[in-house]
Amino acid sequence: MSHPLEPIYALQKKDRRLIKILREIRDIPQRRSDIEAQLSGSKKKLAMALDSKKHTEATLKELELEVESLKQQVVKYKNQQMEAQTNDQYRAFVKEIGVVEDEIKALEEKEIHLMEALEQGKSIVAECEAKLNVEKAGIADELAELDDRAAHLKKKAETMKADRSRVAAGCDKEILKKYTRILNNKKDFAVVLIEPGGHCGGCHMKLPPQVIHDARNPTKVVACNFCGRIVYNPLHKA
Repeated sequence: MSHPLEPIYALQKKDRRLIKILREIRDIPQRRSDIEAQLSGSKKKLAMALDSKKHTEATLKELELEVESLKQQVVKYKNQQMEAQTNDQYRAFVKEIGVVEDEIKALEEKEIHLMEALEQGKSIVAECEAKLNVEKAGIADELAELDDRAAHLKKKAETMKADRSRVAAGCDKEILKKYTRILNNKKDFAVVLIEPGGHCGGCHMKLPPQVIHDARNPTKVVACNFCGRIVYNPLHKA
């Protein structure tokens, strides 16, 4: 009479291989993130360079609008100057125009400095982008290999799941439920062999003689008194 734990024990071997593959599949996104994290320094520098360039462009635009507004004011003063009724009024407009033109000159000098800073900023952005692209190329092969590995593992896992279902169909349903519950709880083994000397193959504690004896009986399914794993004592250990 075959022991009902034989197909369960065979299933466990398949489950352990499947669990290992599923764990590797689950870890791939983190491995990918770890590889891409190598780019974080260059990405941060590029982001800072882009922010600085954007700020310079915004400031330059504000100055251009302010200069344009002042130039319109100069045109307005000159038109009013032409309509001046007295020399004092004329000289007053000359003075106002001079003040505004000085403001324009100062702002235009700032514009020149900002345009120089903008060109420098563009150069820094280009350097940062070039450096980031070089680093991206450096990890591209790693990421491609990781993607290939993920695709291979997923395909393999599907095949193993189908094989697992076939083996599980030949197991005693009640024992299978118990096995599944223990495996989910222990995360390693649900069924363990009895080691030489009568020790549990899971927790390695010394088992009572009756448990050792019953573990060989095909009509009984017994568990370790200490860890709760199912103990299996076949005549010929796999």
